[in-house]
Amino acid sequence: MSSKLEDLLSSLEALARQHSSEPEAVTTIETSAKALLFLQHVGRLKDFWEYARVFNTEEAWPKPLRSFGTRDEALAWLRAQATVPYEAVIEVAGARHNVTRMRDGEWILIRFPTIEELEAMDEESEE
Repeated sequence: MSSKLEDLLSSLEALARQHSSEPEAVTTIETSAKALLFLQHVGRLKDFWEYARVFNTEEAWPKPLRSFGTRDEALAWLRAQATVPYEAVIEVAGARHNVTRMRDGEWILIRFPTIEELEAMDEESEE
């Protein structure tokens, strides 16, 4: 077992002891430990550490399927596609968008907020 994982599991164990009078908290902590051990068991712990490294950064966000200079170019391309992967992401003028098709066949582009916008929203909610 890697020392990084051992350290994390030791911390979770200490946390569970601190919250021993709270059964729901202990169950949550134990489940977290089991999840980490499962990732190790299936050989995906390295992927988890990489995800943890980029968590809460734009690097973790889905990569765009295609990039376009304008919304009109993006819509023209989408309309020409027979299918687009579920929850596809495209980039329009430097901004990432989720794309989805409405029942009438028209495409909707939903812009991802930037990290700065998300942080500003967090600051507003704390006030």
